[in-house]
Amino acid sequence: MFENVLGQQKIKNILTSQIKSGKIPHAYIFMGQNGVGKRFTAVEFVKILNCSLNDFSKTDAGACGKCLNCEKISRHSHPDLHFIDFAKQAEMLDEDLGKQKTLKIETIRYMQKEISIKAHEAKWKFFIVEPAEKMNAASANSLLKTLEEPPDNTIIILIARHKETIPQTIVSRSQTLFFQPLGQNEISSYLMLNHSLTSSKAQEIAALCEGSIENAEKLIEDSESEGLALWLKLKNEDLNISDILELSRSLARGEVIEYIDAMIAEAKKDFRLYPSSAIKTLEYLSNSRSLLLKNVNAQTVLDNLFFDLTELKKTSKMFIKI
Repeated sequence: MFENVLGQQKIKNILTSQIKSGKIPHAYIFMGQNGVGKRFTAVEFVKILNCSLNDFSKTDAGACGKCLNCEKISRHSHPDLHFIDFAKQAEMLDEDLGKQKTLKIETIRYMQKEISIKAHEAKWKFFIVEPAEKMNAASANSLLKTLEEPPDNTIIILIARHKETIPQTIVSRSQTLFFQPLGQNEISSYLMLNHSLTSSKAQEIAALCEGSIENAEKLIEDSESEGLALWLKLKNEDLNISDILELSRSLARGEVIEYIDAMIAEAKKDFRLYPSSAIKTLEYLSNSRSLLLKNVNAQTVLDNLFFDLTELKKTSKMFIKI
C-alpha cells in the first residue's frame, strides 16, 4: 500500500497496519515541513479506504487508481472528500484567497455541518484540514466538540507544519504522525522522472532543497525563469558589443550550462513557427553546450554564442521584437 508515496516508510507501515486491522483512528495530525508528502499521503489514504475494486482487507495492493471513486478522489472532486483550507474559506466567505490568515470558526462550522450528513458515494468520509496550526481559538474549540463525538466512518486529518498553536486537547484526541524530510536520492529520482532532469542536475537540486519536493520544484522554476529572462533579452533587445561582453562576463560566473539548457528549451518552442532559424539557433546552443562540457572557458563560449545569435537576429523573423 501507499506505493505512490515518496519515502515516509514508517508512516506507510503504520497506516497499512491500521487499515489491515480495521483499527483506524477517527482523527490524525500529519506533521512536518511543506513538500514532504503530507497532503498526498492523506489523499492516497482516502483512495485506499474507498477504492471500489481493490479490497484493502484482502490485498496489499492499495488503491486501484482506476475505479470511479479513485478517479474522483485523484481529481479532488469526490463528494465525500472535503478540503477545509484557505481556498474553501475564501470561496465560502467570498473573499480574496490572499487575505486568509487563519481558519475561522465559520469554516469549521461548515465542516461540522458536512460531517453530520451521510456519505454520498463512498464508505468513508474524509475531512482534510490545512493548515491546522492556523485555526484560531474559536475554531479549535469548535473542532474539539467534533473530535469528542466523532461520527462513524468519518476521518479528520489535520495537516500542519508544527503543533505549537494546536491545543493539547486536540492533539490528545488525534494520532500524530511525523513526516520526515525526504532523502536526497528519493528527491533526485523524483526530479529525473517527473521533470526530465539530468542525474547531476537532479542531485544538485536535491542537495539544496532541505528534503522538500516543494522547495526542489521552486528551485527548478527559479532556474527556468532566469533562463527564460535571458532568452527574451537576447531575442528582443538591441545589444551592442559592450552589452554582449558584459552579459557574457556576468553569466560566466554562474551555472552556464543551466542557462544554455533553458535557452534550448525556449528555442524548441519556436521551431514550428521559425524552423530554419530555430535549427540554426539550436545548432549554436548545442555547440556551445558541448564546448562547456569540454571545459572551454565559459566567457569565451558565451561571447561567441551571443555574437552568433546577434548576427542571426539581423535576418531571422524568430528574433523580431515582441
